[in-house]
Amino acid sequence: MVTKKTLADGVTLTILPSTQFKTTRIVLNFIAPLQAETITQRSLLASLLETNSQDYPTQADLAAKLSAMYGANFGISVNKRGNAHIFSVVMTLVNDKFLPGDTQVLAEGLTFLKQILWRPNATTAGFDEATFKREKTNMQAYLASVYDNKQAYASLQLQSLYFKDSSAQRVPSFGNNTDLKAITAANLYAYYQQMLAQDQVAITVLGDLDPEQVATLLTDLPLTPRTAVTPELFYQQPLVAETMVQTEVQPTNQAKLNLAYQVPTYYYQPDYYALLLANGIFGGSPMSLLFTNVRERASLAYYASSSYDAFRGLITVQTGIDATNVDQVKQIIATQLTILQAGEFSDELLAQTKATLKNQYITSLDSAGYLTTQDLVQQLVPRSAIALADFMAALDAVTKEQIIAAAQTIKLQAVYFLSSEGGDK
Repeated sequence: MVTKKTLADGVTLTILPSTQFKTTRIVLNFIAPLQAETITQRSLLASLLETNSQDYPTQADLAAKLSAMYGANFGISVNKRGNAHIFSVVMTLVNDKFLPGDTQVLAEGLTFLKQILWRPNATTAGFDEATFKREKTNMQAYLASVYDNKQAYASLQLQSLYFKDSSAQRVPSFGNNTDLKAITAANLYAYYQQMLAQDQVAITVLGDLDPEQVATLLTDLPLTPRTAVTPELFYQQPLVAETMVQTEVQPTNQAKLNLAYQVPTYYYQPDYYALLLANGIFGGSPMSLLFTNVRERASLAYYASSSYDAFRGLITVQTGIDATNVDQVKQIIATQLTILQAGEFSDELLAQTKATLKNQYITSLDSAGYLTTQDLVQQLVPRSAIALADFMAALDAVTKEQIIAAAQTIKLQAVYFLSSEGGDK
């Protein structure tokens, strides 16, 4: 039975009982409204806090401690969910039941998290300067590597084009170099204190555990009451009258043509399942129209797929092509959408897409990471808390007519094209 507790105002705990895994997974999610000016700060913090602390002053010390806890895993990441930016601290430990004697690795792991988060390698003046400079340099190198990856670069440029009127949505979840330059050890530490005190906190613990023991151990974390600020989670953007188009020339071995479409349906709203299937038929599965007709039959793309962001009402198409074929590829992609919107897809393709989505969902339930992430999503979007059987039944109930209706809401908004000068060979 799932246990839910409020540890303080704005601080919640969910304990997911499971005998499926021999590990315990602990996730502390710090949730804040998405703001362009704090995205890069939070990303740098994730790297900085993973590196060392007052109790583990070097990376070697920190790694040795994890090893001593029977090979525990620890990491911090950042990501966007619509209008929220989420800073996730994750720790995976071997369950005490599988360890010798009176081993208390769960208690030891929570003490470790407390030391990392509330005793960082810092003074009142700011983070340790040497550590800060090293991680800032590492982040600069990482950002450069992302932009050197032309497929990732094209996706980011399409995002920047599509979200041209929203600075918060334009900035990637991991930040950018422009904002990174202005961050200092002092102002980052000041922001960190603000984050610890003000962010909404959602803690999820997954494993074969005693809920009362877990709750008691977690009360030792100095999470003070805070006012929970819950932003409107779903980002809604008005339709533009004329498709935005951007072409860029860079040295690249393979041209990239990416397209963005607006949809009015969000996570687990009434038409969610129909749009999920519409995207699967369009380009979101291995037997989709884009894969079959653009890549396989016409041989016009090295890859072609679509993805659905149900928190931002967005479907994107990603392709790698020969630059000389760009007009032909645009036309054939438009044709696939027309086919979808007209319902000119086979019952077999519909059945295969439903089966694929079901299998993906079932497979995901074997991942502790997915289960804890899904718990957070269910806290943010309570209507998404459904049983496996209900998910399957909802997919089965979607008719071809509902998919057609959902597909007809897909509107092209932005086209980004990246190629080398003179075309690709």
